[in-house]
Amino acid sequence: MRIVAACFLFVSVVAEMGFGQTGVAITGKVTDPNGIGLPNAVVRLAIADLETETDASGNYALGTAKVVVRQLLAAKSGVSAKPIMEAGKVLFSTSGDNSSVKISINDLSGKLVRNILSTKLNSGNYSVVVDDHKLALQTYVLTVNINGFSHAMKFTPMGFGTFSSLNPVSDGQLSALKKAAATNDTIKVTKPGYSLGKQAADVSTGTYNFSLTKTSTWNGDTAAFWGDVSKYPTNGIQYIILNRTNGAFPDSKIYWSDQQGGTKIPLSQQSTYHATANGRFYIWIAPNDSGNRYFDFIEVNINGLAWYGNTTQVDGWRLPISFRIHSSDGQDNTLGSIYEMFYQSRKSKFDEFINEVPKEFVGLATHDFANIWAPHTSPVNIFNTNGPYANYFTAYQAQVAAAQSGAPSPVSTYNIFACAGDAGGMGSSPDYSAAINRHVGTLPQGTNKSNWYNDTNFYKASPCNYYSKWCHRRSLRNMCYGFPYDDDGGHAAYLGQQNVQWLAIAIGW
Repeated sequence: MRIVAACFLFVSVVAEMGFGQTGVAITGKVTDPNGIGLPNAVVRLAIADLETETDASGNYALGTAKVVVRQLLAAKSGVSAKPIMEAGKVLFSTSGDNSSVKISINDLSGKLVRNILSTKLNSGNYSVVVDDHKLALQTYVLTVNINGFSHAMKFTPMGFGTFSSLNPVSDGQLSALKKAAATNDTIKVTKPGYSLGKQAADVSTGTYNFSLTKTSTWNGDTAAFWGDVSKYPTNGIQYIILNRTNGAFPDSKIYWSDQQGGTKIPLSQQSTYHATANGRFYIWIAPNDSGNRYFDFIEVNINGLAWYGNTTQVDGWRLPISFRIHSSDGQDNTLGSIYEMFYQSRKSKFDEFINEVPKEFVGLATHDFANIWAPHTSPVNIFNTNGPYANYFTAYQAQVAAAQSGAPSPVSTYNIFACAGDAGGMGSSPDYSAAINRHVGTLPQGTNKSNWYNDTNFYKASPCNYYSKWCHRRSLRNMCYGFPYDDDGGHAAYLGQQNVQWLAIAIGW
């Protein structure tokens, strides 16, 4: 799963008479203390809900792509003293050289949706074409600020680069928009196993660099992590349970069982097990904790020497857990949590989640220290009926229905996260529920749903399941069960092998 900038709004312009290029972007670099660029760090502009990921050298850019401003010939008509909208174009005039021009889009609450333009222009008439295909189908306010004087108009994107007619904005609403536009945003930077980055930022433009220190002690030695596998027993399918809590708990505080409600066996007493049982294989840490909250499991199906199973975070993230499976024919595969997760503090994992997700999802990690809850299992109502974000997927489902012929009926946001609801709804459809969680539902499905199953398309824009996105980024090979239909297209942490000799299971804290 590769993460890229979310919901970019692109501005395109063509020159008719002397054109210049400019852009609205927050740029910078994320490095370690030695100045070495850190790739794949998540950079988030909090209020504007913009997100991107650093490149191989640690560089990033948040905002619009480059813009080319079209200057109209003076003889052209249709340009008035106040900006107007004509055929999907914003037309405006500047009366003096070196005029400051800023164009932005806000929602009706005043929240910044996207900056379009921030530049200096000489005296003349100009046109900017706004490609709106990534805007949700709702009413927005377009604000054009020229030398400190703002003109604002309401509009609704109609798709394919067209807009509804614009209506005036009240003085009170314009005042609120000005206040919102003047408020600085916050840039947050997260990379698994590194310190958090955070800076106040001008929402229009600027360069912001971050230096992150490593908080994980992981040294890259996978052989040491799994131990001397040549000594693992190979008679039948053997489980080897490994304490990888990085010194937080001794073996006497780690228990396992081959069934729910079964006898809990301390790791200090027995660390290998000849596996025969199907269902779930459980591991607990601190078993005397009230409610046995600190546990995880692997789902298992055994048929002779064939083993099929997976880790899962469908209900929530609780502990780092990985497994390595080896067969007599030499097959050797590993899935589960990335190694960094085993070598950093528990608190740092929760802090990374809170720093990395938008505000709608923060509460999933603040209820207790035992779980980062899945959106549909949170004990605090966030996305269910009467919750503050009960309509999180409502507008997007309407867009999906408009884009896909014969789409199932929209359902509640809760049912999208839970992959549930009536048989005729989007929540109960593996393809549609997965597509909405991954924010690919408005894409053409492609041959055999290739566009919907391609993980390079996943989680690029809001709304999406940011909990699942966070889990995938911290999973080996990006394979993870982050929601009930996450196996749709083959993206769950699932393996099946024949002639299995042993399965090593590592549990962390």
